[in-house]
Amino acid sequence: MTSSSADVVVIGLGPGGGEVADRLLDAGMSVVGVERELVGGECPYWGCVPSKMMIRGSTLIAENRRADPYAGRSSIEPDLAFVAKRIRDEATDTWDDTVAADRFEGKGGRLVRGSAKLAGTGRVVVGDDTFVAARGVVVASGSAPVVPPVQGLADTRYWTNREAISAEQAPTSLVVLGGGSVGVELAQMFARYGMRCGARVWPPPCRGRNATRRPARRPTATAADGAP
Repeated sequence: MTSSSADVVVIGLGPGGGEVADRLLDAGMSVVGVERELVGGECPYWGCVPSKMMIRGSTLIAENRRADPYAGRSSIEPDLAFVAKRIRDEATDTWDDTVAADRFEGKGGRLVRGSAKLAGTGRVVVGDDTFVAARGVVVASGSAPVVPPVQGLADTRYWTNREAISAEQAPTSLVVLGGGSVGVELAQMFARYGMRCGARVWPPPCRGRNATRRPARRPTATAADGAP
């Protein structure tokens, strides 16, 4: 077992932890960043960035279908493979975080791969290594989808947002459990690509953490695209 020290240990280098680590490095502090998955976290690999690429593709499909009577007759054959390739090539490097990791280390941070455990004030253990933080420990470990207590669900090959984002082919049908921003986006997007798709709110109401003041518009919009 080895022991080393730094000004700050940041557990989790997702959007939150990564931003904190960058600012600490800019302030001249020594930083150890601990990440057990991909540097950058959920947003660039399974959330904000690739989901917007999927939404952009689905919006083009929807606009094409609405061309008549405004712009003339038009037709389109939706194919998820096109956007799946863009996600791999342009957004995620096929879920390789080399660029993000090199950027962090290039700024002077020390990247440690693995799961972190708090072992006392200012002490973080990762595998056989102990890191002592002189000024503090930042816990930015992120979150994971909650699997609802639906009978039989555990025995199926269900998707989370990660499997949905990384899909190369569209399923023939899909039920989305969850009425937050991610669930609503995925339901509407997959419906526009031609899947039989239903959005089921769990738990109610259809608002999620990032609710707007007029949540009733969401079911109306998704239903119009075939995701009631």
